[in-house]
Amino acid sequence: MSVARFNSVIETAIKLKGDIKEITAKTFRQDAAVILESLVAEFNEQQILDAMAKQGVEAKAYHSTLRALIEEAKKRRSQRLTGR
Repeated sequence: MSVARFNSVIETAIKLKGDIKEITAKTFRQDAAVILESLVAEFNEQQILDAMAKQGVEAKAYHSTLRALIEEAKKRRSQRLTGR
């Protein structure tokens, strides 16, 4: 499974929007990161691994990266909720 496939999801969505200025594309990328961070914070590790498997991804290969992403996303969520 090519990592480029997943990198291109955001870029492909930008291209599908048509004539888009670079500043708008930058905002789109930032918005996509917020969306993805929210999803990572919401679901548990096994749910994400299962979703990855459904996409045809060898989830075990991304396990350490996933754990770090979940930890950071949940930390940020906690900070937002507590105002810290």
